[in-house]
Amino acid sequence: MNYRKQENPWTPEDEGDHYPVMKEWWTVETLFTTEEDGRKWNLLASFSYKLSTRSCFFQYVLFDITSKKCVSNSEEDNSLDKLHRTKNKIDLKYGSSFLTGTYPDYHVHIENKEKDIIADIEFDADSLPHWIAQDKTNGYLPIGLNNYRYGFLPNCKLSGTLNFKGVKYKINGTGYLEHAYGNWSYQNPFHKISGLKKTLSIYAKLGGWWLSQNKVRIPKRIGFSTENNIYGYDWIWGIFDNNWSLFFGNSMFWINEGPSFGALYLTQNGRDYLEFCNVRFRYNKLIYIEKYDFYYPSEIELKAIFDKYTIKLRFWKTTESYEYIDPYMDRGMFKAWILCEMPGKMKGNFTDGEKSIELSGNCKIVPLRIPSAYGHNEIKLEFIRPPQGVGINMNVDSHYFMKKINTKIHLAPRPSFKFKLEKIKKDDFKKNVTSKS
Repeated sequence: MNYRKQENPWTPEDEGDHYPVMKEWWTVETLFTTEEDGRKWNLLASFSYKLSTRSCFFQYVLFDITSKKCVSNSEEDNSLDKLHRTKNKIDLKYGSSFLTGTYPDYHVHIENKEKDIIADIEFDADSLPHWIAQDKTNGYLPIGLNNYRYGFLPNCKLSGTLNFKGVKYKINGTGYLEHAYGNWSYQNPFHKISGLKKTLSIYAKLGGWWLSQNKVRIPKRIGFSTENNIYGYDWIWGIFDNNWSLFFGNSMFWINEGPSFGALYLTQNGRDYLEFCNVRFRYNKLIYIEKYDFYYPSEIELKAIFDKYTIKLRFWKTTESYEYIDPYMDRGMFKAWILCEMPGKMKGNFTDGEKSIELSGNCKIVPLRIPSAYGHNEIKLEFIRPPQGVGINMNVDSHYFMKKINTKIHLAPRPSFKFKLEKIKKDDFKKNVTSKS
């Protein structure tokens, strides 16, 4: 069903082009089944531009989930004028591919004759759109000294056709759409300060929101790593079997285990959203990219609490990963911009203080990483608290110094101190890997 347009927080102006902002993108994700053979697929398509380089970027990635493979992809950088855009509605065209519409109806067409793929998909919204931190900042997020606006539509019914490798399929499934725009740069998020006053206000509002849901306390465990710097994120979208939909976005702040500085959004009916910013996360499985010396997660656990509600979830990939890597020509402090795509499954439970509901469904997991020029360096802290005792365990793993340090300082129930320093070799780097790409 479609919800009344007057309830929609997106205006036509919000959905359309915001040129001349520095960066803007529109992305659709789909999970669908082909009627003829029952195979499951994931198709991503993204249209974007960067004013700093006066360029546009178009990407699609197609996964055959049933065969657990990425079966087609294309990434194209081009001049800015190659991406057609329009104000007050989504009307994007790059070559033969396009995305059009306004809430609640959209149409995406992806075509690449060289790779023998044509996808025609109709989106029919089954939920209201939502801005990130909608009640706090109306979608605005800080990055460095700059800011941008981010909105998403998490649940659409979709139908259409997929022509791939000489075979035409009818498809049905679910879809997601997001739109982001603003004056920022991943490579230099501190370079433009004209919006500094607004950015500081956003930091303050989000900080107050985070503190309202999180008690300041010493955690049981917390970890930090160089690849989880502030320029990357963890991104998850999912649809449960009961038609609830979910979106999670986590700003890294170097943390790779512990409190999230993002938020989890859950809607049961497509109209009302629960916004959790008290979220704890950990990585159960990792993938290592040797050339850029960094790890990214392929299995993630979350626990989120808001008021009387608690949700615990595990997300894991079900296909091979696809990694889009854009190396930085001027290496500086960072090596590359790396987006990792993984269709997956999710499972967990939701409680409202009275009853517990088991949840399962399909999802898409997308970590973005900007690996450091100093490679992977990590510190893990475990705090021993009463009644178990008083103390701290610290593990340091530095690829830059080729050293590993394990330290234990316990004050109670018996004072003790242990320190171990050992050299590590490059062959040891993959030993931390618990999942292959």
